[in-house]
Amino acid sequence: MLRQELQSYFERVYPYSKIDTEHTLGGQVHIRFELGGEQLENGTTERVNQATERALTIFTDTFQETTNEIFVLIYEYQRGSIFNASNDYLHKQFPANSFAKFYNQMEMVNTRHFTTDENGNDVSEKDEVRIIIGKLPVKDINVKNILNGIANTEMGFDPGIDQRIFFFDPSTDRAFQMYDDRGCYVWSDKADKIRDIYIKRNDWIVEYHRPEIEEYFKQ
Repeated sequence: MLRQELQSYFERVYPYSKIDTEHTLGGQVHIRFELGGEQLENGTTERVNQATERALTIFTDTFQETTNEIFVLIYEYQRGSIFNASNDYLHKQFPANSFAKFYNQMEMVNTRHFTTDENGNDVSEKDEVRIIIGKLPVKDINVKNILNGIANTEMGFDPGIDQRIFFFDPSTDRAFQMYDDRGCYVWSDKADKIRDIYIKRNDWIVEYHRPEIEEYFKQ
C-alpha cells in the first residue's frame, strides 16, 4: 500500500514527518528559495512567469539524476478554496491510468491550530482532508503545469492549484515543495545530498533565512 510505503520511508529518513500531520513534513536540512521576488508586483503575469521558471529550474535540479519513481503526496482540504481553484486540474497533470492507482482517501489530519483540554494542555485540532499518494517517474508528471498552477493561485489567475503537494525521491533522499508564488523548499536528511543545489542556486536563497541555511553547509 502506497501510504504505508511512504510512511515507512519517512520513518527511515525523516523520522519526525507524519503523513497525518502535514506541518511536520520536512528534512533535517532544508533550503528555502525565493521565486517571485520583491521587485515584481503582485498580480502580474511577470511575477507568475518568474516564479514558475525558477521553481521548474529548482525542481529539475532536485530530481535530474533520478531514473526511479518518486513519491507524490497531495493534501486536499475540504473547507473549500478561497481562490475558487478546482481540484480536478491537478489530478489531470498525471496519466489517468497512474492516477487511478494512487492512494486516495479521506483522513482526519492534525492541523497547526490548537485547543485546550480540561487540564490546560494543548490539543491539536483535526481537519477532514483527502490524502492522495502516488509513485511514478518524473517524466510522467506535467511538472510545469503544476508549478504554474501553484504560482497562479494567489494571483487570481487560471488555472490555479490550491492543494498542497510534496515530492520525494527515495533514491536520492531529496524532496521539493513549492508553497506559492513566493517560494519553495528543497530538503534532505544530510547537507551533502543537496549541497550542489545550495551552491548552484545560492543567489535565489531567501535572505532572511540565509544565516540558518548557511549553518547546514559550513562543514
